Amino acid sequence: MNAEPGDVFLGIDLGTSSCKVALVDSSGNILAMGVNSYPLSVSGDGMAEQNPEDWWNAVVTGMKDVVKSAGIRKISSIGVTGQWSGTVAVDMNGDPIAPAIVWMDTRGEEIIREISGGFPSISGYRVDKLVRWLRITGGAPAHSGKDSLAHILYMKRFMPEIYERAYTFLEPKDFIVSRLTGKILASWDNVALLWSINNRDSSHVVYDQRLIRMNSLDATKLPDLVSPLSVVGKVKEDVSSITGISREASVISGCGDTQCSLIGVGAVEDNDVHIYLGTSSWVTAHVPYKKTDIFHNIASLPSAIPGKYFIAAEQENACNCLEYVSKLLSIEGRDKYDLIDIECRASPACSNGLLFLPWLFGERAPVENPFLRGGFFNMGLNNTRSDLIRSVMEGVAMNSRWLLGIVEKFMDKKADHVIMAGGGVISTTWSQIYSDVLDRRILVMDNPRYSTVRGAALLSAVGSGFMKITDLRVLREKTMTFDPDPGNTVKYDRLFRQFISYYKNNRSSMREMNSREVRFTPK
Repeated sequence: MNAEPGDVFLGIDLGTSSCKVALVDSSGNILAMGVNSYPLSVSGDGMAEQNPEDWWNAVVTGMKDVVKSAGIRKISSIGVTGQWSGTVAVDMNGDPIAPAIVWMDTRGEEIIREISGGFPSISGYRVDKLVRWLRITGGAPAHSGKDSLAHILYMKRFMPEIYERAYTFLEPKDFIVSRLTGKILASWDNVALLWSINNRDSSHVVYDQRLIRMNSLDATKLPDLVSPLSVVGKVKEDVSSITGISREASVISGCGDTQCSLIGVGAVEDNDVHIYLGTSSWVTAHVPYKKTDIFHNIASLPSAIPGKYFIAAEQENACNCLEYVSKLLSIEGRDKYDLIDIECRASPACSNGLLFLPWLFGERAPVENPFLRGGFFNMGLNNTRSDLIRSVMEGVAMNSRWLLGIVEKFMDKKADHVIMAGGGVISTTWSQIYSDVLDRRILVMDNPRYSTVRGAALLSAVGSGFMKITDLRVLREKTMTFDPDPGNTVKYDRLFRQFISYYKNNRSSMREMNSREVRFTPK
């Protein structure tokens, strides 16, 4: 089966702050788009939760909006992606029985340290456990407590009634797939952070019973696994009725947002480096092997493409830094991003000596440290509001440079260019900063904010037989190019050395200030 000009595919991207729904044709053109936001609840004890019903309402509204906008009811297939390392406890009907614990939640940190520790140890992991995790899964539970395993174990210990009532635990996008189809399943790439699956054959991933026992999980409460390209079923009748989408649409299992972003930018060949600049950020690429770098919290995990792995290297803080600082500076309104760009361009490279550290909510890679916090360094009376804004953009890019260097060592290959997407690179100024900081040619995708939802739609086209993975290379033709300014690159080389120095010199102080005993609760 080949895609024809009239074939349309629907993508759903369940983000941390909003849900994007898009209709996409076989050339990757976005025909209609709907975006709906929802709240996030956080507290000083490490809690980060969302209401799964808010997600579902945003999905339904988005689907209705795009069908109405495009006047298209017949959808060939539907793909779902979104935030992962989240946990939704559901009953046997797939309905949530508690708020969802999302990827930012660190309440399970102490439990993970308990189950992973012991003597003798390496970096806090008991050696025999670490060896088994690495050999079977390619990684190990993060001590930050942000993995799905930590969330489930936190519920088991501190929410026993919810744990006992739970039929199973789903990742956010798998919860949406169950609502669309009535089938309670999980794509095997999406449960990697349970650290209980055998990843040695990325074309056939299964649970490892010994790991399940070692991780103190209950095998009966884990969802059945399918390939990310599997057709789960058709759209349920009630969903068709409320959204206007034909019941003929096939729903595929889909994959997590990191994996899907690679698809959406056409980075389907090995070692095609992609940086996504959204609320959080990541540096990733497909590779043909399973590998782990425990010292920088990076591993290659099963990807959406059969037989391939993707490099999981996530930077926790990116556009959220700019959102936070711009709000503090009262840069708001519909045209705030234009104002931010104007402010940024009024400051020179290196922001008149001002350095921003972007670790507002800890960090996952290239160092896993939940106690890190951000801030402005070397501020003087000469610094302006423009310097503050530009410094934030530069600081986020500096952390990406740090991570890119580790990823390139992981691949044993230097990238001559980087494909970028995400809401952050809508700003041509930020895209140029990235090129200068990384000293790499930057290719920015057409409609960069929607690359992941486009990837979800096109992955569904592949899974339902309308397209082939190799057809997605054409997406790389739709890019804008940014080349590094040699003068700025020299300046940023010097600033990057200070960036690393500030981390090394202040990490112990941050740990002392942000340990649970003294952590301040936000208002």
